[in-house]
Amino acid sequence: MNLPSFIKNSLLLKVTSANAVLVLVRMLFSLISQKALAILVGAEGIAMVGSLKNVLSFFEQFSILGTSDGLVKYISEFKDDKKQLNHLFSTVFVFSLIACVMSFVILFFGSGVLNNLVFGINKDYGFIFKILAFIIPFMGLNCIMYSLLNGLSAYKLFSKIGLIIVVTSTLIIVLLTLKFGLTGSLIAIATIPVLQFIIYTITSTKIYNTYIKLKKLSFNLNFKNQLLSYSLMAVTVVFFINITDVAIRNLIENKVSITDAGQWTAMRSISRVYMQFTAAIFPLYILPMYAKINNSLDFRKEVKKIYKMLLPLLVFGMSLVFIFKELIIKALYTNEFLGMATLFKWQLSGDLIKFIAFVLSYEFIAKKQIGYFIFTELFSVLMFYGFSVYFIDIYGTEGVVFAHFVRYILFFCLVLFLLRHKLIGSNKMF
Repeated sequence: MNLPSFIKNSLLLKVTSANAVLVLVRMLFSLISQKALAILVGAEGIAMVGSLKNVLSFFEQFSILGTSDGLVKYISEFKDDKKQLNHLFSTVFVFSLIACVMSFVILFFGSGVLNNLVFGINKDYGFIFKILAFIIPFMGLNCIMYSLLNGLSAYKLFSKIGLIIVVTSTLIIVLLTLKFGLTGSLIAIATIPVLQFIIYTITSTKIYNTYIKLKKLSFNLNFKNQLLSYSLMAVTVVFFINITDVAIRNLIENKVSITDAGQWTAMRSISRVYMQFTAAIFPLYILPMYAKINNSLDFRKEVKKIYKMLLPLLVFGMSLVFIFKELIIKALYTNEFLGMATLFKWQLSGDLIKFIAFVLSYEFIAKKQIGYFIFTELFSVLMFYGFSVYFIDIYGTEGVVFAHFVRYILFFCLVLFLLRHKLIGSNKMF
């Protein structure tokens, strides 16, 4: 193999390299924002910020009825067919309009109930959900623009936008936290989608004008059947994932302490940062690539290539995180968080198995195997909560991260079983 030629022509390597820069910058600015939150609002504040992020995570997907993966697939497939793209974007804008109306009613008129469920009956942050009710349209537009860049595999522009968003978001979070404390943090988190929309618009106007013809959009649902399958997958799974996170955070608070709930949230934040090294390859590379593959031999070759290139890097990076965990805690947080050092072993182990399994399970999304996708994801979520309830009484908060590890072992075994015909045996068309 001509190594320089391979490096030059490998889309997987290009996506990974471009994303590595983004993740390094994200890590730097995460250090700044997490340090500010740790000093200014403490473990309890970080737990509440984590709960709000779970709410945002759900509504980001719901803002286009969970069709982002479908958008990526069909944009990649029809990027040279302007007529089909017009039908596609017309459908998703109608979906977004429906989602925005539904979200507004839930968030604005249900703000009191949501406050009690997410923050607790002793907290009074219902106004955050009322603010969020007006932010949903920006989330929908962000998801559409994000999906367009992914569908076009515009990884360089994607990374550039990501860098700008990380830097400006961190500044807003730190400034508002300094000025208004925890209330400022929550307001910053809730309103960042507006900032993201402005950045997307300024940096990518040419691409959006090329592929999204606003004057030609109509009130049609030509792609409703194709997109609704992805909608059912995403909305169901994202809802249960985020509601489970909130439930587990409340479980830790009630069974152990609010400080431990904050430490677990901090561990999850660190996990999200280092997992960003691989996160971008799923929508930018794996989903479009799997969508094109129509036989088991090519599927195996692609999976092997991904593992061969990324697993050594991931293992090496996770090893460094484990070795320097106490230094990372001191850099990102305060001495109040040193107790979370015991959480790293099982969190890292679980995240490694999660990546290995997700490389395979993304085949369900690419091939619209809705039943398999929803079943495996809900299985994972239910196992996580069930094992957390069981192990927290034995091991405390460490039992929750051990539950995280166990659930992904079982999830991986389940995915292997469901994909056994594609992974073993003679070459098959599908």
